Amino acid sequence: MATNIKYCIWDVGKTIYPYTLVPLDKWAAAHTVCPEDYTKGRNIFTYDYNPYMRGEISFQQVCSEICRQYNIPFTTSTPQEINKALHQGVGKAYPETLETMRLLQQKGISNGILSNALPILNNTAPIDGLVEPQHIFTSYELKLLKPDIRIYQAVRQKLGCRFEEMMFIDDKPANVNAACSLGIKGIVCRHEALKTSVLSVLHADIKNSKLFPVNKNKRDASL
Repeated sequence: MATNIKYCIWDVGKTIYPYTLVPLDKWAAAHTVCPEDYTKGRNIFTYDYNPYMRGEISFQQVCSEICRQYNIPFTTSTPQEINKALHQGVGKAYPETLETMRLLQQKGISNGILSNALPILNNTAPIDGLVEPQHIFTSYELKLLKPDIRIYQAVRQKLGCRFEEMMFIDDKPANVNAACSLGIKGIVCRHEALKTSVLSVLHADIKNSKLFPVNKNKRDASL
């Protein structure tokens, strides 16, 4: 008997690949005119990226705000330098994640992405052949951030499936808990145990389906 799960939705940063703001932090520390203030805690890690990730402000505005907040002179090359530093924070994809994505494909389960994403880092995940373009969902397109349950509801609606037909993998427990509260099968990403965790969820779903078969002719009220 096959699993009811049709989609596995993945986070990106620290799930598909490691990500860090350290290169941007080093750039800011090297360019601020008030290094003492910067090193005392008002550094790049305290900047509020949420409006940008929700698509409410432009990258140019982000660059201007960063320079203003951290006493960095803004020049014509500043956006390019910040862009470069942000991209330098992208690490190589976790082999465990790519292997598990391929395994799910072999089992007939479609991979997708749901990311609280910086728009400037669009298309940085090495997912060619693993995720269809229509299954990529970002915070700046949906105007919502995880763990707001509305973002999971929006993804389910776009996929046209039931919550019980979705699996969600993220490194942040709060994001996974929000998904689980809707009936999505959730996994907190731990790469050393990722494949085992995914297979356990699939096996449990198959076992549950045998005990409580779904009436596929009955339309889900949430659709």
